[in-house]
Amino acid sequence: MKKIKKLFKHPIIFLRDYLNKKYPEINNEQNCKSVDEHILIKNDLSLCSIGITNSPKDIDVVFTWVDSTDKTWQKQREYYSKQFGQPLGLFANDTARFENHNELKYAVKSVKYYLPWVRNIFLVTDNQTPDCLQDVIMVKHSDIIDKKHLPTFNSHVIEAHLHKIPNLSENFIYFNDDVFVARKLPPSHFFQENDIASIFVSCKSIIKMRQKNVLTPTLMATLNSNELLQKIYKTNIDNPLIHTYMPLKKSFFDLAWELFHDEIQSFLSNRFRMDNDLNLATFLVPWLMYLNGKSVFRREICYYFNIRSPHATAQYKKLLQKKKIQQEPHSFCANDFNSSIKSVNYEIQLQQFLKQYFTIKDKHVI
Repeated sequence: MKKIKKLFKHPIIFLRDYLNKKYPEINNEQNCKSVDEHILIKNDLSLCSIGITNSPKDIDVVFTWVDSTDKTWQKQREYYSKQFGQPLGLFANDTARFENHNELKYAVKSVKYYLPWVRNIFLVTDNQTPDCLQDVIMVKHSDIIDKKHLPTFNSHVIEAHLHKIPNLSENFIYFNDDVFVARKLPPSHFFQENDIASIFVSCKSIIKMRQKNVLTPTLMATLNSNELLQKIYKTNIDNPLIHTYMPLKKSFFDLAWELFHDEIQSFLSNRFRMDNDLNLATFLVPWLMYLNGKSVFRREICYYFNIRSPHATAQYKKLLQKKKIQQEPHSFCANDFNSSIKSVNYEIQLQQFLKQYFTIKDKHVI
């Protein structure tokens, strides 16, 4: 009703807001205008080519993934969700959180094509094997997580153990399976030659997010992690990180476990996301690196959107147009977490977009 009143009373404002929502001027979390993105990225990449030109140190990539079509996994999830005695966090057991849209195929191959300098690609799963993926090193949950905490359906628990992957390099980049590299990038976009990592900070405010009172498990894990950092470093961090890949250092996972051992242990038994979780990979460890002088703020143009939203179609069109004129962002995240959003053919649209985006000069589909 409010929208109808707005349309009749203020038609120009209504159309402006409608178009801004559907075709936003800003598509990323660092408030860079769309028209400026390619200039900023071009300049950043130019700076990357200045100075030391040594071969990059070993840098690995880690993906986490689940096959939601696995019948054994489905039975376990159903069983443990009924056994869990505490209220789950918002969207913690939503089917959308686990659905497999075949994104992993394109996410991994985007790494292989656009980051050819990566040493190894590790895939952390619940003893599952995806189709059509080669040269990927499989890591079972049981290889890195104490069996008393398994099976787990809590990504925060899984991420807290990434540093235990056998033969993982000190410097590595963590990906969710819905994050895609959108253009060729040098190692220095993630780790500079002096071994300083990048931290991709969002312009969003944790305080403002908290005031909206939509307390998702991710936000709660961020607030909990922030409290731990405040106790030691006497600093108040008000920015989350961008929904994209995370440059991380294995040694700082060790430091986090050393500093906050009891707090980490206290949530590992949460088989689903809970409000007392910590998010090591996407907040605690990156900020721990920054507070110890091992990372610096860097630009990251990432298009983040919900694939079930009507907004997704506009993002697909914009990304394809950006690719056509060679003005791609650094990355994009095609997120899915809320099954209550009703959308027709959203999976088909996603697959069509990914296939089209990752067709290189109409000759080679990566």
